[in-house]
Amino acid sequence: MKIQKLNAPKKVFSISTFTQPPKLESKFLNPVSISFRAGHRRLRQESAMMSAIIEEKPLIERRAAIDVGSGGTKVCIADVDAKTQQIVQVLFEESFAVPYQAYLETSEEACFNEEIQQRGLQTFVEIKEILDQYEVTKVAAVATEAFRKAANGVEFANRVAETTGVPLKVITQKEEGAIAFYSASTTSGSAPEELLIWDIGTGSFQIAAADQDEDLLVYMQSMGSVPFKNYIIRDIQGKDPSVVKSPNPMTEEEWLRADAKARELGRKAYPELKKQIRDLDGSIVGIGRLFANSVKPIGNTPGVITRDDLRSFIRSCLNKTDEELGDPYANVNLSNCILVLGVMKALHIHEIQIVETTSTKGLLSYAPYWTAPSTRQPFLTSSKMSPR
Repeated sequence: MKIQKLNAPKKVFSISTFTQPPKLESKFLNPVSISFRAGHRRLRQESAMMSAIIEEKPLIERRAAIDVGSGGTKVCIADVDAKTQQIVQVLFEESFAVPYQAYLETSEEACFNEEIQQRGLQTFVEIKEILDQYEVTKVAAVATEAFRKAANGVEFANRVAETTGVPLKVITQKEEGAIAFYSASTTSGSAPEELLIWDIGTGSFQIAAADQDEDLLVYMQSMGSVPFKNYIIRDIQGKDPSVVKSPNPMTEEEWLRADAKARELGRKAYPELKKQIRDLDGSIVGIGRLFANSVKPIGNTPGVITRDDLRSFIRSCLNKTDEELGDPYANVNLSNCILVLGVMKALHIHEIQIVETTSTKGLLSYAPYWTAPSTRQPFLTSSKMSPR
């Protein structure tokens, strides 16, 4: 894989780049024209001014955020101001398809087999080369639902680190929800208390909101896009998901049964979160690939999806094959929309604003992964990212 590096000039911060204090006139040192005390006070003032100038200069770090999802691995490299945690410039952004969840669904032992591990390792070897080319100095890499489910998920994450030198941490679903919430709140520009964030991934979904004490409420379900699609194929249609990859064509009766399952998932949300939804004086925001690819295109209002939009789309897809639907995501579009509509009905959500953001951009500026002295602290220098 050939990577074309951006020809952005390197930013080197040294004393010569800062604004210099004004030159002192010769009379400044003349005791007749000015007293020593006054001159000393002026020197202190100029020193303080220069210190303030230096403090205002950004402290740029070349960071990489890696999100190993259930269906793909997302990478984002950016220059970030370590003082404000703001992204200054995105240098590289890519997603690598690695179907961890699909392989896991076919495993009787609930393990990653050697084939998918080799695909994952090869992807990380490529990612490591990209990190080196961009001279990344800090890395945060997280793995989510498929790794949580796999009996050897943590073991494989450790193998990735040992083989490539890239640190990989299997995070909890609550941490995943927190990253999604932070990513959406920074992108939308709204205050955290005015938002409810819904992130649906390949393997799971999280709904998160900040309560009155600014603590994060996260409702979590291990029923993302692929598990819900496979539930329809296996439990409703009586077929083998390892053989049959699409629920299409679906009948109206199958839709109603799938809708009942989706509403059941929504009704299990915490009472506190349901109250947050009822009392919310702000936006319910959908993020992630499912909302961007399957749901957003069917809305009648740009960036907004309603129950009526979903119902109309579902009805238009019933009794049609993937070929008749003619969409690259036809095998999941219908089941995705059934999942979203069912949960919306259960939680009395009438519309969702869809924000295009990525977990990697949120992770790049999520301070706990870069400043807190914890096990989440990424490797700090490129030398520490060398393969062992």
